[in-house]
Amino acid sequence: MKKGFFKKLLEGDFGLAKTYWLYGALVGFISSLVIDFIESTQFLMIFSVIYTIYRIVLTTGVWRAGDRYEGSKIWAILAKIASTFGTIFMIIVLILMVISLV
Repeated sequence: MKKGFFKKLLEGDFGLAKTYWLYGALVGFISSLVIDFIESTQFLMIFSVIYTIYRIVLTTGVWRAGDRYEGSKIWAILAKIASTFGTIFMIIVLILMVISLV
């Protein structure tokens, strides 16, 4: 059975470099540009929830790809740290958004 994109991402099947740089850094950069243009609070909240869920899947994939990485272990460690902090940051932002709406 063929795996879907998110299953492959979650399992780290794309490799560390592609997972971190393409699906992490590039998607994160594009997401930040999109967020700059969102004017509706409701749409911003929906987008942030979806992106936070994506970040959790991404971070899991980075960790799994990092565990399989055969190059210098420092790159795997740095990718894991950066991805984890990015996801924690998104979760904090999401919590602050919810608090500000209450």
